[in-house]
Amino acid sequence: MVGEVMDQIIQFATEHYIMSALWLAVLVMLVVDLIKRGSSAVTSLSAQEATIKVNRGGLFVDIRSAEEYNNGHIHGARNIPLQQIRDGNTKALEKYKDAPIITVCNYGNTARTAASLLEKAGFSQVSILQGGMQAWKGANMPVRKSAASADKQKKNKK
Repeated sequence: MVGEVMDQIIQFATEHYIMSALWLAVLVMLVVDLIKRGSSAVTSLSAQEATIKVNRGGLFVDIRSAEEYNNGHIHGARNIPLQQIRDGNTKALEKYKDAPIITVCNYGNTARTAASLLEKAGFSQVSILQGGMQAWKGANMPVRKSAASADKQKKNKK
């Protein structure tokens, strides 16, 4: 019984080697992703959980571009673009080495990269805002616009 199934699998793999190779590649990528996620202490937080952490001495680090940040950000968030973190320029965050840091991007995907980099740089309590700014807005949490962005919108309305 088991031998027959194995023979069928081998026959399928040899007849459809391209499809089999693609499936194997996808499987390997999934396993690698699971291993990466499992080895990281970075956690995902809801908007409410993140707010509690910040209220206890933490900091939101918005890794989006300055323009995106100016168009709407979480009150009190520091804008430190991802490239700056990649370059190892984290001096502005040194006093938060042992405090909760929550990285924020648009949808929560890029924030994980920034969080991992901060973790490698010695920051001990790094998390991401699950779903990013879209989830924050979806939870009806407050968003603040920078003065430059507000002035620009006023000019466009005239």
